[in-house]
Amino acid sequence: MECLDKRALYLQEVSSCGGVRAAAEHLDVNPSVVTRQIRSLENELGVALLERNGRHVLPTEAGRLVLESYLAQRQLNSELRDTLSRWKNLQTGQVTVSVGDGFVDSFIKSVLSTVAKRYPDVMIDMRTGIYVPREPHEMVLHDEVDIAVTYGPVVDPRLVVHSFARGPLCALVARDHPLAGHESVSVAELARHKLIFLPEVSGSQRLVNDIFRTAGQVATPSYRCNLHSISRRMACAGIGVAFMTAAAAHEEVSAGLLSAIPIEHPLAEATQGNLVRRVGRRLTPAADYLWKVMMGMH
Repeated sequence: MECLDKRALYLQEVSSCGGVRAAAEHLDVNPSVVTRQIRSLENELGVALLERNGRHVLPTEAGRLVLESYLAQRQLNSELRDTLSRWKNLQTGQVTVSVGDGFVDSFIKSVLSTVAKRYPDVMIDMRTGIYVPREPHEMVLHDEVDIAVTYGPVVDPRLVVHSFARGPLCALVARDHPLAGHESVSVAELARHKLIFLPEVSGSQRLVNDIFRTAGQVATPSYRCNLHSISRRMACAGIGVAFMTAAAAHEEVSAGLLSAIPIEHPLAEATQGNLVRRVGRRLTPAADYLWKVMMGMH
């Protein structure tokens, strides 16, 4: 019985997104397509693969078995393609990398030009932004990307993790903002200003939330956006305070458009970025070279 086809992909997306409509939006298809494909798979197998739990749709025990087999088969197929590429010493092809929006400038300046000289015929597919429903390290685990750069602590035995220092988390404000002249700023003082937050799934936003929570302060954002670059532009406009490292806002800080003010809190004193790939995944020569070059990012 051949059930590990594209229908299982639709099942995986529903499981990851928590519902048919969300999965359809992520796949950019009509919800009826998702429903029809999963029903076809259920009819072939003779078992229910999904069940409703409150507002969410979850896989049944049979559905989880199908997903485990599907993901295992996809990993084996991916590893086979990578191995064949190594045997042929393939100099063309594609490397897919997830780069958090706060790391994009460093990646472009420190990595892309170097890799392009070594592998001029390899296409680098760079994905950035805040991902829904999966975070970058989860995309690595599902072999959706070869390598990812993430922010904040990552502990997972299924991942190879190389961490590097990013410096203190700062409050970013325009040069005419009331906080602009401060050498540092307390969490209590920040809570009195208009704040610019990222989505809750963002590693940097989770850190900001932890800082306010442990400081006993309630933080209600005035604005929320899904890209670091947009939050920096909003801060430049003087409408609120954004949060990231000085390195992530290097261009605006160097140009005098923003001031990066260290936050007075132990959690903000030192932050880290992470370079991650899946344990056991054989990278192509180009992806392996990209990994080694990216280890020099900061």
